[in-house]
Amino acid sequence: MEVTFNSHEYFLHLAEDIINNFSKASRATTPVLVGTARENEIRLKLEKLLPSKVAIATGCIIDSYGKTSTQTDVILYERDQCPIFSINDTPEATYIPCEGVVAIGEIKSTLTATDLKDSINKIKRVKELQRYSNNKLCWRKYGSAMALEGAQSEIFDQINNSKDQIYGFILCQKFGLKIETLLEKYKELLNGIDDHLSPNMIISLEDGIILFMDKNNKKTCENKVFADSIYFFKHPEGEFQYLLTKLNHVINTGRTTEVLPYERYILKNTQTIPGNGIYKDI
Repeated sequence: MEVTFNSHEYFLHLAEDIINNFSKASRATTPVLVGTARENEIRLKLEKLLPSKVAIATGCIIDSYGKTSTQTDVILYERDQCPIFSINDTPEATYIPCEGVVAIGEIKSTLTATDLKDSINKIKRVKELQRYSNNKLCWRKYGSAMALEGAQSEIFDQINNSKDQIYGFILCQKFGLKIETLLEKYKELLNGIDDHLSPNMIISLEDGIILFMDKNNKKTCENKVFADSIYFFKHPEGEFQYLLTKLNHVINTGRTTEVLPYERYILKNTQTIPGNGIYKDI
């Protein structure tokens, strides 16, 4: 019996469990069921380990301008501030307003070139969604109903400020390409999209992590906007542990627009009362 609890060892065993459960998922009888089993494993783990102000789902993400993403494997959204619209309580047919979405993840077993392209495009579709705002100087922290107003330097900006974007990651059990080949393919695929629409991170539970870097200043970048290189490394304390830490940081420091998601989706114009009703003096 251990005298003290060691959280680092706990997470090492947790990462091993995820890898083992990914392997178990392959016993399912169709590719769709295999994928669903792996996605569910990650959703369950994140639900237990991330702050309670976020909930985990699968489904699609929408904006109030009429755009909808493709089906997304893992969606982190504001538990108390964000409505979800589910058709017949079907998880895959669930639609979540982008203003309440914190992060998304695409889950793969072995990340091939085809999977990489598909995941990049899915994350791009989500990041293209536009969060509605009445005042760009106002914003909310995730999980809060209170809007704050900042200076001009703190303007809400989904293109240039990574804190104002939905975080997007790709998680797999292992890479299906040699790392040099994978990095070259990743670079090629990124050339076809705007920098702010890129994934933020790729994580292989067995192989390592891919991030963006500012090589000259030797610091990591949240996306491609201010980066000059792609960087691969193995984290000494574990890849899943690094992902959890990053998602916690995004949840606690990220921003969204000041307008709560209920508005614009349930009643488009909350200020207008029809003028052709019936009056009765009192």
